[in-house]
Amino acid sequence: MLDENNGNIRLPIEMIQILDKGVNGKNIDEKVRLSLAIGMFVDQTVTLERAAELAGKPLANFIDILRNKKIDWMHYTAEHIEEDAKAIQKYKENTE
Repeated sequence: MLDENNGNIRLPIEMIQILDKGVNGKNIDEKVRLSLAIGMFVDQTVTLERAAELAGKPLANFIDILRNKKIDWMHYTAEHIEEDAKAIQKYKENTE
């Protein structure tokens, strides 16, 4: 359930305990944020670029995370492809 005053989400203690065990140096917020962003991308709710932003990761790092999890990051709508092509071009221009 969303707490409208500050954007916090309440989770059952069982979920928090599981998340806390698998953190590996990350805080729970980062892990949940990444998991939700991946889920939204897989569900085609957001584009690749937007998912990376929501996860708080650079696009290249987010793609690496998807690859490591064996998630097909190139299988989505034509609209997503167009938007992400623009994002990748912008990324290339900023790194050259």
